[in-house]
Amino acid sequence: MIKYENIKKIQLEISTHCNAACPQCPRNYHGGGTITTLPLKNWTLFEFKKIFTEDLLFQLEQVYFCGTYGDPMSNPHILDMCKWLKTVNPLLNVGIHTNGSLGKTTVYQDLAEYTDFIAFGIDGLEDTNHIYRRRIKWKNILKNANAFIKSGGYAIWDFIVFKHNEHQVNDAQEISKKIGFSEFNIKKTGRFFDRRHKFKKSLLVYNKQNFIDYTIEPPNNPEYINEGYKTLENMSSKQLSEYLKTTNITCNACKINEIYIGAEGFVFPCGWLHDRLYGPEVETSEDHFKIKELIEDSGGVERINIFFTSLKEIVNGRWFKNIEISWNSKTRLNRCAAMCGEKINVIKYQNSNIKYKE
Repeated sequence: MIKYENIKKIQLEISTHCNAACPQCPRNYHGGGTITTLPLKNWTLFEFKKIFTEDLLFQLEQVYFCGTYGDPMSNPHILDMCKWLKTVNPLLNVGIHTNGSLGKTTVYQDLAEYTDFIAFGIDGLEDTNHIYRRRIKWKNILKNANAFIKSGGYAIWDFIVFKHNEHQVNDAQEISKKIGFSEFNIKKTGRFFDRRHKFKKSLLVYNKQNFIDYTIEPPNNPEYINEGYKTLENMSSKQLSEYLKTTNITCNACKINEIYIGAEGFVFPCGWLHDRLYGPEVETSEDHFKIKELIEDSGGVERINIFFTSLKEIVNGRWFKNIEISWNSKTRLNRCAAMCGEKINVIKYQNSNIKYKE
């Protein structure tokens, strides 16, 4: 397991707020209403500077603003946070992932000076992006992306491929070049298994009234299908259950000396464990109760929360060690096996060779 002294990258969630309702996001119930147990939080600039000290920032190579439950552009202090990072350590790589439709255009303009990249999650064109990025306004995405690019920003178009948009990949790539995007990332989703790690060939999408709106499906073109997903598709439920219990786990985050910090302050090796905390499906899952046991055995919630305990104490303490021990014990987390196991490992195949990894 990673040690504090070796941390080079931090994925950071500075907000649990978001204007979208993406069906595969743990923030909502499959595209419908926001889960009721989610704590709503925006980091203050004071909190940010207190945690991201000069000593820590000179140790790091990258800070990547993203989110399990929220969009970093929901935080009104995002620009000042990026300014702080670059003022302290100009060599630090600073990146943001956003749906691109929220936040002031002037902020995107200014962020061009204080970031190394912004990855815009745009899953299709005007007639399809809203199918997955629900409640998002297309014109706002273009306005904000254009403002960032014209100010000299390095923009990445992040395209999750589904059945409903796979015919637009080439057109979107050409449009991205015309607009001025520096990279086009074809993202091969591995999320077509539910929040209890059961394989699904399609996903029902709900509205706020909890009625079904439509379904989304993985792409037909084998070129766009996640290699880990292909393996998963050919497993029976019994085989998958046995695989999750027995596969060797090699932590993807540890390989690149990265950790994840959630908006409420909890520190994890990665965000894929963070999404085991909230929501009706997750809160009754085996993993959820195992994580609660691991937290209690590590000294309780304050001992894993950066607002109460130093980052060094958390990473070098019992919490991270307990997670590692769980990989070879009865407390093994299915989430770790599903994301970082030998055969499935959907994260390994999710992105092309771009500036960030999830």
